[in-house]
Amino acid sequence: MNDHIPRKARRITRACDYCHQRSIRCRLSREDPSRCQNCNDYRQACTYERPLKKRGVRPSYGQARAAATSHHAHQYTGDATNGGWRAPEIATQALVMDLVEIYFEIVYPIFPFFHQPTTLKRVARGEYQFDRPFFAAIMAMCAIASARARDGATFSGNWDLNTLRQPPSEVFFSASTDNLPRDSKQGIPLDYMRACALLSITSIQYGQHRSMLEYLGLYHTMVEIDGLHDEKNWPTGARTIEIEERRRLFWSIYTLDVYTAIAWGRIVRSRESQSNVAYPSTLEDAMITNENYQSDSITSPLTNVSATAANPLDSRPMRWMHGWNFTTDLYRILEHALDSFRRRHPQSTLRSSIEAIFGDIPPTEATVLDAILNMYQGLPARFKETPAVSETNSIEHRLNFQTANIAATIQLVRMVLFAAEDATVEQKCCTASELLRAFSDVPAIYLRAISSPLLHHLESIGLVLGSVFEKPLHESSYRQVRSVLVSIVQLLSDLEINIFCKPGTSTRLKILIERIDSYMQIQRSLSQLDTQEQEPTNEEGQESLESGVVSASGSSPLFMFPPELLEDWSWAFDFTQSSA
Repeated sequence: MNDHIPRKARRITRACDYCHQRSIRCRLSREDPSRCQNCNDYRQACTYERPLKKRGVRPSYGQARAAATSHHAHQYTGDATNGGWRAPEIATQALVMDLVEIYFEIVYPIFPFFHQPTTLKRVARGEYQFDRPFFAAIMAMCAIASARARDGATFSGNWDLNTLRQPPSEVFFSASTDNLPRDSKQGIPLDYMRACALLSITSIQYGQHRSMLEYLGLYHTMVEIDGLHDEKNWPTGARTIEIEERRRLFWSIYTLDVYTAIAWGRIVRSRESQSNVAYPSTLEDAMITNENYQSDSITSPLTNVSATAANPLDSRPMRWMHGWNFTTDLYRILEHALDSFRRRHPQSTLRSSIEAIFGDIPPTEATVLDAILNMYQGLPARFKETPAVSETNSIEHRLNFQTANIAATIQLVRMVLFAAEDATVEQKCCTASELLRAFSDVPAIYLRAISSPLLHHLESIGLVLGSVFEKPLHESSYRQVRSVLVSIVQLLSDLEINIFCKPGTSTRLKILIERIDSYMQIQRSLSQLDTQEQEPTNEEGQESLESGVVSASGSSPLFMFPPELLEDWSWAFDFTQSSA
């Protein structure tokens, strides 16, 4: 009978290195007694190489303080190797994997900071749990993915959004910020720079502009220390994948830097003239390994800024990074257009003859637009349309993302150029209408995926249109402006349910339009009364001016808009706030 009694398994008194790193139970394998079951299942080396913990009396205060100082000194590079740091338990491995995949679905096409196959492999292995810089980057990645998912920005039906709600995005955000470096004596790993970049983007999603500036500023500080802006400063042993990731990070945040300078009136800290970084390869991630590129098709702004009608990109393999690099070209143009705007509309009293020394005369708006048109004509036709594609076709989705981004950025360039040259009301309305038309041609799933940055594009339209009311307007001009405002209301009403656009946003703008309409109706009545009377005296003419009606010989009357009527204009176009 004793032969039928199951043999009692021998208890393992010490976990192997693999199980210890992951804090999982270590049991002997039934198939191979020399290995544990986990190492046998996952084909890992079952080793016991980590040093044994010392037993006995705890060290004195002085010894403990010295150990803590040593640990702090290794927080940049030593955490991944010395086994002294363990990630706090924020979420399950399954949830982290889901959020990382969502990042690659809806954020990566615009901000491709990571090499997808390598990152997915490292996360699946749980490397972020014992690599502090990588943990900070992955938590920031989870924060933006969770925030976008919460705001309805996913377009794939593969996700159960209810399972993604806990923990909320803010928990991942805090986990990332808590593990950022406190000093920079040991250099800056790439993952810390990526973490700051992602935290800045997440802050935009939250509608927290000061937080966005904080982490964008921290990123730029790290860039200065690391020398990311010049490839000559990069580590000599950097391999192909890291080089590509560095290029993507630099140019991604360059575009974000220019964008924030336009949207919030900030300075551009990433100047292209002071940078020496090539564009990323246009190859798919699967074609890039640490050994080599599987094709020699690598484009660089230093050798070939963009295609032209005479040298189209259609003859090259269709890759979404072609469109991504083209958008970067547009932001480089935007940087100079913004400089031109600020030179012509100075906001400070610091004006001297220094500018005359260099004789920097910017090209005209027409010259720049012609150059952009030639560049756009050289793009493959695929970057000018957004066909319906299946949910599982990630490459086609990424191509559609580029189409939407290119269309929006071209119109943003036009608006900045028109603002720099004091364009007419008709030109401003035409540009705004074309931007809205470009958005309407893009499927709603991509507008939702672009999320909050789209709202700031619409806010920029509002600011441009607001300047129109600073001068007297003809009835026909007002109707043009009103038509654009109504189009914005329609677009917002379609988006505010499924995007980070709080309910009531379109209502605020409707109320503003109704107030202006009521004012215009009163002014029309006054204008009709004036036409029925005799020519007014000087005193009566002054009263007419104060009432808002200005006579214009040979044309329809001009209407002046009192400042109090438009005092809520900026509030109405703050689309990331909650309604009052």
